[in-house]
Amino acid sequence: MRSSSASSSAWSGLLEESTEGIFHTVWLARLADEVGWPDELVLVLGPENTGPFAPVATWPHQTPCSQALQALCEQSLAMRRAVSEQRDGRSYLAQPVLRGADMLGVVGLGLEGPLSVDLRNRLSLALGWLLAHPSLHPDKGDGELSERLLLLLELLLSTHGESPSTETFQTVLSEAAVRLGCDRVSLGSVRGQRIRLLALSQAANFSRRIDLTRALEEAMDEAADQASTLQVPADPETLATTRAHQALAADQGNAWITTVPFTLSEGHYGAMTFEWADEPDEQTRGVAEGMAAVVGRVLLERELSDLSLWGALRRSTRRQLTRLFGPRYLGRKLLAAALIAIIGFFSFATGEFRVKADAALEGAVVRTLSAPFDGFVDGAFHRAGQRVSAGTVIASLDDRDLRLELLGQASQQARFEREMRSAQATRDTAGGRIAEAQMRQAAAQMEMTQMMLERTDIVAPFDAIITSGDLSQQLGRPVQRGDVLFELAPIADYRVVIQVDETDIGEIAPGQRGTLVLKAFPEREIGFQVSLITPVSQPAEGSNRFRVEAELDQVLPAMRPGMAGVARVSIDQRHLIAIWTRDARNWLSLALWRWFGA
Repeated sequence: MRSSSASSSAWSGLLEESTEGIFHTVWLARLADEVGWPDELVLVLGPENTGPFAPVATWPHQTPCSQALQALCEQSLAMRRAVSEQRDGRSYLAQPVLRGADMLGVVGLGLEGPLSVDLRNRLSLALGWLLAHPSLHPDKGDGELSERLLLLLELLLSTHGESPSTETFQTVLSEAAVRLGCDRVSLGSVRGQRIRLLALSQAANFSRRIDLTRALEEAMDEAADQASTLQVPADPETLATTRAHQALAADQGNAWITTVPFTLSEGHYGAMTFEWADEPDEQTRGVAEGMAAVVGRVLLERELSDLSLWGALRRSTRRQLTRLFGPRYLGRKLLAAALIAIIGFFSFATGEFRVKADAALEGAVVRTLSAPFDGFVDGAFHRAGQRVSAGTVIASLDDRDLRLELLGQASQQARFEREMRSAQATRDTAGGRIAEAQMRQAAAQMEMTQMMLERTDIVAPFDAIITSGDLSQQLGRPVQRGDVLFELAPIADYRVVIQVDETDIGEIAPGQRGTLVLKAFPEREIGFQVSLITPVSQPAEGSNRFRVEAELDQVLPAMRPGMAGVARVSIDQRHLIAIWTRDARNWLSLALWRWFGA
């Protein structure tokens, strides 16, 4: 977007073109650039009020305008006011070129889509520069008043940024009053719903002149509300209301008044009022109107640039509220209504807060079957994953060495028994007791060997599923006493092990209910109840997790130890917004404590 200084310099340079045809063509091309290159533009001019009016320039160059735009321009000339219409997705606008009460012509525009407020503002600014050209004054050879306007612009741009805006306003208005022969020139801009007076020529402090201030503001409001230039004495044929202007003239003594409204941007507009003690000529009034459209806009831009941070925020807030509660901007209103509905919903809607964590099944009891003695694997009849009944032989160890050892021990026992009997026959009491003790020792060794023979079969102690162990590929492998051969878990007796993150462990308590969904059965929800919280954490996936155990409400026949899934533990009822923002709030609270200690 162009800066105000660059745009004003380009327009002022255009006024130096003295050839009317070239000026009109270039002016229309610059207007096309300012408003965003519409589909068509036409400038229609002629002798003031009487006509005939004819196109003096078109854009694109030397391209006739459409019938729809031509008809709209004729309607604007007849009604002496701006008219617009939409047809087949296209928008048309005809803006009259007025110098005071004199009709000089019309500017027509056609484009795809709607007409924006900014487009109308830029068109009004361009009309101000058009009115400043000598070709639109009765004496076309005299450029004195245009030169005065340029001097005012140079004065404004030279003081831009070097002094407070109030001083700039007073300097420009005072110079304008001198150059145009005005008794008083005033500037106002919108504040809320009304225009407030910003500056007066030759008056640094006007706050005490309450009656004058109020009368000027009412006159400016009157022109802004009707979006047209107002003057008194008024044209007898005009339909505009000039009651405030007549009151200003009667109360303040200046019988000749002209007020020109202008718009800087949507929601920010202003007006300039020129007062003469004696009747000004039409040329002077035309220059005043052109100056207001150009200089007034630049002055308002200066006012905005000097706003404080609080002032800019207040203005932006006011503009947004105006758009929200004023006409148009349906999308913004729907968005605000939706936002209010969402806030209202989250203010009252509650839901169940549940802690989510990874979970897995474990057997309620894990039984380990180990090798009872050193030996060799003789047979393997079952392996991990299979179900076995109580008393089922899972595997067996080689018993040949034990049987040989049992035979040797039986032979020793028989020998010691014979020695004992022989000692008793010879009345060798001591020898008999020694032989008896050796015989008993041999019997005990036989009993132990017999027990070991009975344990060569690895038997399931209860109905269970083998969770680990497979000796089918290790027949003949030596095993040592205590080696783990199998692990068994009882059938239909499981517990849920939940790995709860440390950020959620404070919410968990024994007795709470929850729901488990296993990966093997994603369509089934299985209830459980928390039974135990262990005080030991284990690191996993970048965080510490605590082991929490729970009891299942039901056991599915297809369940197996080690099955994994997701568990959700029900805590309580909370507001939905509190549930959804809990992690963020916890992180922020911890971060604030880490950074500030409070």
